[in-house]
Amino acid sequence: MANLENQIKAALEQFWDDHALVPTGGGPSTVDELLEPIESMTAVEVLLILDKIVNKKLPNSLIQAGEYKTKEEFANRLSARVLAYLATK
Repeated sequence: MANLENQIKAALEQFWDDHALVPTGGGPSTVDELLEPIESMTAVEVLLILDKIVNKKLPNSLIQAGEYKTKEEFANRLSARVLAYLATK
């Protein structure tokens, strides 16, 4: 199970690196910079990647409503939710 968790977290961290909106420089200067790095509508896309890792279709309900503010929050919360879901199946 630890190997599966590591694979899930690695995929989530890579997804974050590829998709997060991270402002550069000082404070927000555009509307895009006022948004959180990854919001739930974008995060749903990662389920397609995770489906392949766990060999199961994961429900959209695993994604929390709202935003994820940091890579660690995204990887830790979502991997925990995926593993908890898999434990019930």
